[in-house]
Amino acid sequence: MDQQRPIRVLVVEDSPAQCELIVSLLQRAGGFEVVGTADNGSTAVRVTETLRPSVVAMDIHMPVMDGYEATRQIMQRCPTPIVMFSNSAGDADRRSMQALAAGALAVVRKPGSLLTATSGEERDTFLRMLRLMAGVRVVTRHAPRPPVVIAPQLRVNGVGAPEILAVASSTGGPAALQALFAGLGANFPLPIVVAQHIARGFTGALVDWLDTVVPLRTAILTGETRLLPGWIYFPPDDAHLEVVGRQFARPRPNRPDDRYCPSADVLFGSVAHAYGARAIGVILTGMGDDGSIGLLHLRQAGAPTLGQDEATCVVFGMPHAAQAAGAVVQMLPLGGLAGAVLTTISNNRNEKIENRK
Repeated sequence: MDQQRPIRVLVVEDSPAQCELIVSLLQRAGGFEVVGTADNGSTAVRVTETLRPSVVAMDIHMPVMDGYEATRQIMQRCPTPIVMFSNSAGDADRRSMQALAAGALAVVRKPGSLLTATSGEERDTFLRMLRLMAGVRVVTRHAPRPPVVIAPQLRVNGVGAPEILAVASSTGGPAALQALFAGLGANFPLPIVVAQHIARGFTGALVDWLDTVVPLRTAILTGETRLLPGWIYFPPDDAHLEVVGRQFARPRPNRPDDRYCPSADVLFGSVAHAYGARAIGVILTGMGDDGSIGLLHLRQAGAPTLGQDEATCVVFGMPHAAQAAGAVVQMLPLGGLAGAVLTTISNNRNEKIENRK
């Protein structure tokens, strides 16, 4: 994308006052051109096809057609980067997660007025996300198809079966997490710890949504917690997930020098320290290079490590960085990752039984 040209934005918001505020914000910020506005999802689909903006900034809760359905249709008819915004309230949040699964790239808090205490941070986050996502290449999203099952023979010789699964993701992550966790099945025998980059205020919505669409249980850590098989654990807002010894994890507060929060490097590094080769690491779609150092620590400890391949990533940044660092044993399409994890567990447990005979 030519950085000298303004980012062409379509603003979709049913409140005239809020729409005016967003348009004014973009005009004052510089580097943006508001090419049009729409007050419902149906109009947004039509105008997106006509104007072909660089990015769509869209509210989730609107009359006629909401942001989720509009996202679904846009991604099928004229794929365009979409940044959702929401007031972070109940059903609107859950629809935001559905929109992310349908192809929206990010969800942020709706930019507040000049009078709100958090307005500056919200506006900065909104503008930064539009700039970042306008450069993402998106593809047509078709109706879901059965996953491709690819099960490589990953073994951890001499150390026993894996005891924990650690997963990291960013842009495109909610849909990838859904696919991975659904493929693991209801009887998955390990605890799962996750670092997913998401805007403040939306972790709860992500966890609640996943709890309804995958067969495993989900939870947000609020203190030091014993890790249970078949549960998926996330850190709370403004914190990292840190594994502390076998079977326990806790939230670690974000620090001023932390580049990402939650950090995949913190997650993977703590898992490597606590479990060594008795872990599995998976790095999914995401922007940036978070996770490459921590995943390398896991691989150096002898753990099997997997990455999502470029063809199935929304953004190949995080898996690519990990691959370049030598942290990934094998790159696989999204549909093959769950099978690879299950096969790795099965192979190593069978090997342990054989060694006992």
